[in-house]
Amino acid sequence: MARYIFRRILQFIPVLIAISLFTFVLMQAIPGGPFDFAGDRSLPPTIVANLEAKYHLDWPMWKQYLSYMIGDDILGEEGGSRGVIRGDFGPSYHFRGQTVADIIKITLPVSAQLGFMSLLLAIIIGIPAGIIAALNQNSWIDYTTTFGAVMFVSIPNMVLAPILIWIFALILGWFPVAGWGAKPPYLLGFLPTALNKEFFSHAIMPVFALGTGSAAGIARLTRASLLQVIGEDYIRTARAKGLRERAVIVIHALKNSLIPVVTILGPAFAALLTGTFIVEQIFGINGMGKHFVTSVGNRDYQVITSVTLLYAVVLVIANLVVDITYAWLDPRIRYD
Repeated sequence: MARYIFRRILQFIPVLIAISLFTFVLMQAIPGGPFDFAGDRSLPPTIVANLEAKYHLDWPMWKQYLSYMIGDDILGEEGGSRGVIRGDFGPSYHFRGQTVADIIKITLPVSAQLGFMSLLLAIIIGIPAGIIAALNQNSWIDYTTTFGAVMFVSIPNMVLAPILIWIFALILGWFPVAGWGAKPPYLLGFLPTALNKEFFSHAIMPVFALGTGSAAGIARLTRASLLQVIGEDYIRTARAKGLRERAVIVIHALKNSLIPVVTILGPAFAALLTGTFIVEQIFGINGMGKHFVTSVGNRDYQVITSVTLLYAVVLVIANLVVDITYAWLDPRIRYD
């Protein structure tokens, strides 16, 4: 297993380099630049040229990319960039006086909290709902669960979030309209220090808006997978031996039926984390997604490339964890 993990980590390196290069080139190919406007006013060409020279945007694109990745000193140029390989993501062109690392340090814990809580909600709702629907196939419970899953899969979070705000914040007044309840410093860099009423009152609506779609997808997949496993020969054999139905389901059927579910949890977590773009914008949450959306409009190249690269790292790590979980769920799976 250790050799397999090491090989996978080595395979991640060219993937991450390709993602960073593609994002860097694509963003610079879009018309406009980070210093074309100051608010609603366009800057004079001389000031734009001076700012571009200060941040080395007048260099050829290949040289800018190498400066971003490996640093100016390795290129033999004067400049403050030490490169991504040494943890320096560069300055933000829009948020003056802040580096990209500063922005990530402030916003990543918020997005991580929102993403983890949404995934937890999806698992807590999705897997039990799928199991209940499968065990009550073709009953009103099955039909109700399936209908609810299809409904929540069909409603995008950009539609569900304003509906939740309208009903539970504006009409009923149960929850605050916007904001996030956790404030720095955080435990272990991303965990909230206090799980109090304020934290949960701010978190309930965005977590529900973000997690219900994944919960519905997990419920449908769990139901289909469990129904397929229940029809296998070894399940009939277990029942013929006189095992209790609960033992047959929990010990023999459920574990094998979760393999397809685990398969989608890695991409689902990445989707929830990246899906915070829209939800954070709607709920006014100061997370990484909100800054990413703002940076696209401002052509803040360093923020865009760095956040995209960070999300790619999260995705490849999540997929690696999924592969490792396979071996625990099915002892027949071996990687060495």
